[in-house]
Amino acid sequence: MILIINTVPRDHFSILLARKAGEFKLKKVAGNFHQAEKLLPTIDALLKKEKLKLKDLRAIGVVVGPGGFTSVRVGVAVANGLGYGLGLPIIGVRADAFTNEAELVARVFADLKKSNQKKLVEPIYDREPNITIAKK
Repeated sequence: MILIINTVPRDHFSILLARKAGEFKLKKVAGNFHQAEKLLPTIDALLKKEKLKLKDLRAIGVVVGPGGFTSVRVGVAVANGLGYGLGLPIIGVRADAFTNEAELVARVFADLKKSNQKKLVEPIYDREPNITIAKK
């Protein structure tokens, strides 16, 4: 089973569990700026719903961007943390490499077969971070 995390969209994030390229479960969570507080509980709930444990995962896929600073950072950090902690390969996919969830899953499986997995992936942002209000 492969866990795939997509926190790039502005209005939601998606968690997918995939056995193979054409077979996956999808959970979308609506709302802006809630990735940090809802991502791990959503992953846990989906695994429980599917009667799976973290040890059942064989890889982690994550959309690395481009996208907003915080949303991309949260998704990549969770993927890297889970991958490192569980000793799993991590597959990073650019958001512009797919147009729907089925294509995302297919891309992750293709990259896993090509041995394009990494120990850590780096986020891709669409602009420089704007964390504070500019001084006037």
